[in-house]
Amino acid sequence: MKKFGDTVERGETIISVVIAVPVVLSMLLISVQATLFLHSAHIAALASTKGASLAANSDQNLGSAINSATITVAEMGGQLVGSPSASILGQFAMVTVQVVVPNIAPFFPDSVIRTAEEPLEVFVPEDER
Repeated sequence: MKKFGDTVERGETIISVVIAVPVVLSMLLISVQATLFLHSAHIAALASTKGASLAANSDQNLGSAINSATITVAEMGGQLVGSPSASILGQFAMVTVQVVVPNIAPFFPDSVIRTAEEPLEVFVPEDER
């Protein structure tokens, strides 16, 4: 029985739910995917920073920098794409790490790349300062 002033028609609620549920679920999936992307970016940034700081010390051992970046990604639960790269360019040590981004929603990148750069440490004897 329809009351005076009642504007709801039969089936209107079902149509609203059919439209609203996919929109809400899509927003949920996109927010979870964005969180996964940011987490992977954080892992890559942390690994590259640790590797670069290790490569910049007075030993300048690039092998230990790559090993440190690889171990950091594994400890944080990430997955590398290839192997990290390390180099010394001028007065800076650079380490680049590429980490896989788990995909649950389309239109997001499959991996994230981060590069860290640290100035090389230089030992200066006290009498030369």
